[in-house]
Amino acid sequence: MMLFYHLFGIDNINELCKSFIYINHLPLAHYLSHATYPVSFFLILSGYGLTHVYNHQGLSMAKQFKRILKIYINYWIILIIYIILASYIRAGYIKTDILHIVCNLTAFHCTWNGEVWFLFPYTILSLTAVFIIRKIYSLTTIKKACTYSILYATTFILIKIIPFPEQRHIFICYIQVVFYIQLLFYFTLGVLMYIIYENGDIAVATISRKTPYALKLYHAKPICALLIIMAIKSLFKITIADGIYAFIFIILFNRIKINRHLKMVLMLLGRYSMQMWMIHTILCVYLFQDFIYSFKYPIMIFTILVIACFISAYAISKIANMVIKATACLARQGSCP
Repeated sequence: MMLFYHLFGIDNINELCKSFIYINHLPLAHYLSHATYPVSFFLILSGYGLTHVYNHQGLSMAKQFKRILKIYINYWIILIIYIILASYIRAGYIKTDILHIVCNLTAFHCTWNGEVWFLFPYTILSLTAVFIIRKIYSLTTIKKACTYSILYATTFILIKIIPFPEQRHIFICYIQVVFYIQLLFYFTLGVLMYIIYENGDIAVATISRKTPYALKLYHAKPICALLIIMAIKSLFKITIADGIYAFIFIILFNRIKINRHLKMVLMLLGRYSMQMWMIHTILCVYLFQDFIYSFKYPIMIFTILVIACFISAYAISKIANMVIKATACLARQGSCP
């Protein structure tokens, strides 16, 4: 989804690709990209996964710190390769003064690869996840509903109503707060999803009693329901509804019986999704845009980018694993052979 979104969600898409189907002079792929905003999907699934870990394996800041450090090691390796390539392909593009280096290494303000903006607030969210999940479990049903409503309203107000500070340094700090609250809303939806699945029949009975139309959607042919909500989201770009849309999408998608081979492909891509996320715009926006879009048609462009990102992510993952193992050996004071 993230690759599709950044490939075809741009304003000048007509200059970069051709399509067999156009709507209002824009390729169909541009409208479909409205239904593929990746951040909400990623955070909801992350919330679900970490809640599972919290309940079955135990979740702590120490464990999360190790996990985040592994992500950052992958990120730093990608940055090093990116800087080397950019010095030949786009000389002078990457600013390497101390402020830019610190901001990009920490991902606090990503000027080299802007689409990695999520990494820093996601880091803070991951480190505080255990407290968030614990708090949600301690709330009553009514308080949970109030919490989600407040988070939703706060996200809307911060993004759509309150003007951003004009002073650059204040803006950079303020936007991190906005990002954290936005990601927190998506994350808590993931926690809610886990609770719903955990309670199973109780949750379905509650939906049946209070929102019969939602239950009909749940029991309808999931593929048909999925196509309907995708069509609505594609035609009406309502960004504030991204979290709710992703929540419904995941529940419906989970009810579809997936071919075994397709499931294996999706699992394989999922294993390297974080690296692919941090790599894809380097390939399709900053360094090799002309090459990627030279394939003209959306299906070809998308396929080429997926293959290129997967190969790159696989290689980065192998390098990162070697660095992590070497670091672990050094930490054990050379006890490794």
